[in-house]
Amino acid sequence: MLPSLTFTTRRLPPRRLIAGTAGAGLLVAALASALLTAAPSAADPSAPQPLRDRLAPSTWALALPVSWLEAPMPDMRRGDSVDLLAVRGGDRPIAIPIAADLLVMESSDRAVVFQVDEESATAIATAHASSLLIVPLLRSTR
Repeated sequence: MLPSLTFTTRRLPPRRLIAGTAGAGLLVAALASALLTAAPSAADPSAPQPLRDRLAPSTWALALPVSWLEAPMPDMRRGDSVDLLAVRGGDRPIAIPIAADLLVMESSDRAVVFQVDEESATAIATAHASSLLIVPLLRSTR
């Protein structure tokens, strides 16, 4: 019988078997890593939205440092509504409403981020530049 007509199972060389096993292991590790570090989808309601997506049209986010506030900051949370007054003491004390119904976007112990329009942003910056004391007033949501 001729050798070309015989059928025998060919064995893989040990090098190819080791390389194939290592390649399959790396593929499984890469897929597992991609699944574990995948970003939450936009359809996931529990995923926090970026600030730019939460802003209303024609508004800006203004980070107001807590050091600019004269009165202690009330317990503000995202979604609360705040009014700001500018106060000047002395012989002729005055109180000027500078911004009304500002929406709290973020709050920390160092700054509060408000959603503001052009007029409110200008009034807040002008009040601070004029050395007026800024007092926050938390609006009732009931």
